[in-house]
Amino acid sequence: MAFRNQIAGLVRFSYPARSGFARKAEDFGALAAELYDPVRLDARFRLFERLTIPSLVAQTDGDFTLVAVIGLEFPTGARDRLQAALARLPNSRIVALPPMYHYPATQAAFDTVLDDRATHLTSFRIDDDDAVDRNLIARLRETSRRLSGLKGGKTPFAIGFNRGFFLEIGPTGNSLYDVVEKMPLGVGLGLCAPVERRENIFARNHRLLPQFFDCWTDAETPAFIRTVHEGNDSGAHLTGRRDTLSAAETEAALVANFPFSMEDLRAL
Repeated sequence: MAFRNQIAGLVRFSYPARSGFARKAEDFGALAAELYDPVRLDARFRLFERLTIPSLVAQTDGDFTLVAVIGLEFPTGARDRLQAALARLPNSRIVALPPMYHYPATQAAFDTVLDDRATHLTSFRIDDDDAVDRNLIARLRETSRRLSGLKGGKTPFAIGFNRGFFLEIGPTGNSLYDVVEKMPLGVGLGLCAPVERRENIFARNHRLLPQFFDCWTDAETPAFIRTVHEGNDSGAHLTGRRDTLSAAETEAALVANFPFSMEDLRAL
């Protein structure tokens, strides 16, 4: 059977799921109020509009879909702003869902964009405050094709990228440094699975993925920029090496792989 692979990413934009948060509010109402706080939303939008979206617009392979999952009570003005940001990506859509447990919510969201001609779905994850390199989609497509041929196309496998950058954002300025993680980081992480299995990249915690799926990881390509700031839900826990590059090498790797300069990142 021919391998017809669809690539789709999902961003959870302040979606008040009933699970999936590292830091839990006292009750569901408190969680929604925290997520929809105007100051917090403005901070998320600033990074989404200036970091996440530009990195996806700059992809060398534009044949992918992005789904932004929000809650039914997402503020109207914020939804308009989200729609305007997504307008830069032709194959993107907003999916509004009622409060659900995390994984069924992601399954429902991916179902809305699934191409009935596809034999496989390569789903990837990205947060609303992170960025991926220009060649992420092209690399997911080629790696999925090769690994599917190797594995026979019947079982899911993960594709991860362990090298990238952490961007620490603080009141006294922003700093960028390179990292090489021991285990897959969530940014750009993909799962290729036969469509009939309805499995996607959110099936397992990204740090635990190699316990459940065959996992191919790239420790050579600078593939992500993860922001570190006071609004992080899970915190930034580096599991591997950092500062393997000089300042000049860091800037050169940034410009070569991302649509940003050091000045752009310092100004976020």
